Amino acid sequence: MKILKQKKGELTTQQIVMLIILITSFAVILFFFFRLNLGEETDKELCRNSVVLKGSSVLPSDSTPLNCYRSYECLTKDGTCEGITNPEVEKVDNLEDIYQKLAENMASCWWMFGEGKIDYIGTELTKNNYCSICSQILFDDSLEEIKDIKKGIISKNKLYDYLAITKMPRKDINYAEYFFGTNDVEKIKTESGVDSFGNIEIKKQYFVVMGITSEMGDTYKWLGSGISGIAIVSLFIPGVNIVTSSIILVSGVATGTVGAGTAELFESEILALTVKGKGIENQFMAPTIVEAESKKFKDLSCQEILTFT
Repeated sequence: MKILKQKKGELTTQQIVMLIILITSFAVILFFFFRLNLGEETDKELCRNSVVLKGSSVLPSDSTPLNCYRSYECLTKDGTCEGITNPEVEKVDNLEDIYQKLAENMASCWWMFGEGKIDYIGTELTKNNYCSICSQILFDDSLEEIKDIKKGIISKNKLYDYLAITKMPRKDINYAEYFFGTNDVEKIKTESGVDSFGNIEIKKQYFVVMGITSEMGDTYKWLGSGISGIAIVSLFIPGVNIVTSSIILVSGVATGTVGAGTAELFESEILALTVKGKGIENQFMAPTIVEAESKKFKDLSCQEILTFT
């Protein structure tokens, strides 16, 4: 009776089964890695870590660079996207989906840059406004198919209402409280004398941007250029400072600032909200959505952009 010996180099059935299990397991791990988009989260964490490191460093501010990059996103209904190179495509089915994506972008921006708790620019002798463009968003024209979007316009008033009533994931607060320290959006509008946050036109691209100022003390004003028909007004509310961008249609030239009680005479909008730092003297521009490279963006007077493209 002959006994067949296994040749060297041949795999046993058990080894083949184990190899198949290992390959399958590796494929499943890769699938979930790309499914969860862990690379994006890593970029956000790298930014956050660099902000924390710079805020705690005793070295000169320019010796500890931030590692923060602008993301590019496209909100679309049909999955197509034109007008921006290699964006992260986010499919939405209705207006609430759009609000949710915008809220997530704003929350991510606020979190990456320390939630108003970290001074990552250091002390300077003069006031400077430092801005961070966290994301650039394209609204695909397929969004016009959504029934609640009329004439290509998305109301930022309704977006801010959404921020005021919607709980954040894994947090027991609403988005508005997280950003501004209050959910009372109507009070903000009433005390500012301006009843609108403006609109988003889906044919344009927008920045999600926040900022920090190097100026110390309670006399903070985030002022724009005040030229070419735009007047910037800084208004003070306990816990929240309001910056408004007012379109004054008087021969196309700004004739002065617009105070509470008179702003309703003009086409005005709240451009951004500023909040006091938590435990630090800096003040911050909370995350806001503004048309990319527009005059309104320039009116934020960002002396420097801290994010890379």
